[in-house]
Amino acid sequence: MHRLDRFTEKHPDIRLRIDATTALVNLESAGVDIGIRVGSGNWPDVRAELLLAQEVFPVCSPAIAEKLKEPADILKIPAIIDGHSTLSWEMWLREVGLSGEHMVTRHIFNDASLCLDAAIAGQGVMLAWQTLAAYSLIEKRLVMPFPVRATTGFSALFRHAPSRRETKTVTAFKQWVRDEIAESMRRLDFE
Repeated sequence: MHRLDRFTEKHPDIRLRIDATTALVNLESAGVDIGIRVGSGNWPDVRAELLLAQEVFPVCSPAIAEKLKEPADILKIPAIIDGHSTLSWEMWLREVGLSGEHMVTRHIFNDASLCLDAAIAGQGVMLAWQTLAAYSLIEKRLVMPFPVRATTGFSALFRHAPSRRETKTVTAFKQWVRDEIAESMRRLDFE
């Protein structure tokens, strides 16, 4: 949300309406110009366009990171869990030769942004992904204790109704989102 002013500065004639929902919206009938979803892109009656291949990695406060010398140390720190996520700690732990069988869970939230807030507050370590954690990593409120990122098989994708032509407004918004993501990935050295 902190970047919307940049879109407004660039496109003062465009007013955005952002509806955040976890429900899959019917783009043909909902009056939505474009959606952004994470998934495989295999949705019926939808045109999907790749935005960013999703990777996961642990994030935590700088104070907690000081306690983490090797990946196995993560198993001693309480895990902050996104109860609605289809992503599991096992994805990342396998990349470093570990299992989460004995992982300690501190809190389970129903929203990823709450997990992020808990990680920033030093309540544990969270399994995050680029678009969720980028701003907090850039601002140094969170750190990646280890440089390993695991691929998930999912991507952030633009979703379009196949029957609609893309308007100039949608094209401008998509380009702005792409530019913002590219800038964040460059600043994080995730290229």
